[in-house]
Amino acid sequence: MCGICAGISEKINIIQDVVSGLKKLDYRGYDSCGIGYIDEKQIKVVKAVGQIKNLEKKIQNLEAKIAIGHTRWATHGIVSEENSHPHISQDGKVCLVHNGIIENYENLKSKEVVYYSQTDTEVFANLIAQQQGEPLSKLRMACQKVVGSFAVAVLFEGHDEIYLAKRSSPLAVAVENGVVLASSDISVFAEKFKSCYILDDDEFCVLNSKNAIFFDKNGKKIEKNCVFLKNYDFFADKNNEKYFMLKEIKEQPMAIRKTYFEYFSKENKLDFELLKKFKRFHFVACGTAYHSCLIGAKYLKEICGKDAQVSLASEFRYEKNIYSKRCLYIFVSQSGETADTLACAKMIKDKGYKSLAVTNVPYCSLNNMCDFVLPTFAGKEIAVASTKAYTCQIFTLLIFAQMLANKSCEHIKKFALDFKIQNLREDVLQFIFQFKKIFFVGRGQDYVTSLEGALKLKEIAYLNCLGIAGGELKHGTLALVDEETLVIAISTQKGLKEKMENCIEEVRARGGKVLLVSQFEHNVKVDCKIVLPDFKEDFMPIISVVPLQLLALNFCLKLGYNPDKPRNLAKSVTVE
Repeated sequence: MCGICAGISEKINIIQDVVSGLKKLDYRGYDSCGIGYIDEKQIKVVKAVGQIKNLEKKIQNLEAKIAIGHTRWATHGIVSEENSHPHISQDGKVCLVHNGIIENYENLKSKEVVYYSQTDTEVFANLIAQQQGEPLSKLRMACQKVVGSFAVAVLFEGHDEIYLAKRSSPLAVAVENGVVLASSDISVFAEKFKSCYILDDDEFCVLNSKNAIFFDKNGKKIEKNCVFLKNYDFFADKNNEKYFMLKEIKEQPMAIRKTYFEYFSKENKLDFELLKKFKRFHFVACGTAYHSCLIGAKYLKEICGKDAQVSLASEFRYEKNIYSKRCLYIFVSQSGETADTLACAKMIKDKGYKSLAVTNVPYCSLNNMCDFVLPTFAGKEIAVASTKAYTCQIFTLLIFAQMLANKSCEHIKKFALDFKIQNLREDVLQFIFQFKKIFFVGRGQDYVTSLEGALKLKEIAYLNCLGIAGGELKHGTLALVDEETLVIAISTQKGLKEKMENCIEEVRARGGKVLLVSQFEHNVKVDCKIVLPDFKEDFMPIISVVPLQLLALNFCLKLGYNPDKPRNLAKSVTVE
């Protein structure tokens, strides 16, 4: 979840490059931040709670040729300066920034060390300091003792290098024009480097002022191939919008069109003849991506006649699943670095089964782990609450199902060209703002949309709301409905229209208020309505979720919160 940026140069003051990198990484965590650097062979550290601007105030006019930086999303320990990174070993000879979780950190604690923070990272720093040998050997031996995930950048007193290690958390290196940078996200390298190197699990790297030298887990020097950054979309400007989330909601038509043209105007690299041989499909994902999987499974069942099921990644590894060589395991993650999803993909790979990655980032761990890759082409998504990545996941999975079934995609082209964003009317917003108890209700694919709508409102407006299957309302949740309750009823499927009308009548009979989201005329009275454009049913999960994204955004702003940086959350969930 945290962000790492480290740099070294003979020619320039590297501090500004590291701080600039941290600003690009604060979507990974914005609880606190810090920087460690070497000054006359001595390790020094500056930390700050809150935004990076708080750190900048403390390091004005600071100059250094070697530095490591960190922006934190708290896992172990409260948000405080003591728990912020970097952490220094008790002897002052090791300084460390870390993304990940050390699961056995309590067992690694030494009785001879006084710990000043509540973090697993401070334990890691002291563990490294306790090893024997040169810096790389110390780091390697410490990593062998660690259980968990990590991407680390380490400074050693008396050494003018940065030492890196990686396991199950992203880490990349770029070298150009006398500057060497390492980062959790290759977007940090944008406009400064033409290419970069991506570390694989249990690899190490030593950065000096001229180069990066890579090593395997045994300490043997290895050669790595670079990846070219021109293949990645780094565009992260707000386009005159105040918030990235609003910009990304508005970008959805463009992202949908780009996804369409990428699949239909260029040579498709997927071997669909091979993929057709699979009899079963098992989707695995977390959060918003899990919701897109529910829609994807529906497409495979209805369009392809295939058996498809969906699991939460956080549960999949711990269930007694029935695995099969005839099943394709599909892992969906916007970043391709989601820890639970990666762990499941690794388990499937180790068992020898085939897998497909659906991701929005070309050079990610999940793509490297899976046998097939289905990219989504949403473009860079900065806001923590996913919008355009979600709709592009649904659209990509629809294209996948159509191609797998050898069916015409002409209607997909028409949708891609016709899809537009409609703003919510002011009277609708004022009606919604009256309520603090809100339920989202739908059936079939609309139930999935209700889950996603509720998630968005929880994520950025902090309302305790629920997404409910319409038929389940009377099996418990109806007891919570009263005159102060708003039920947002989503109804986009003609065959379930009457069932949703029954659901609405049940709510109104208990005094609840109803906001209907639909393209149909209904034979029931409602308090307010959002009229959707009428597209084929397969496209309605995309159409119907957009007003719910806008609803959540406007509610968030009404309450005075920042939608791009919701409390307790980070964009890329790289810890379990």
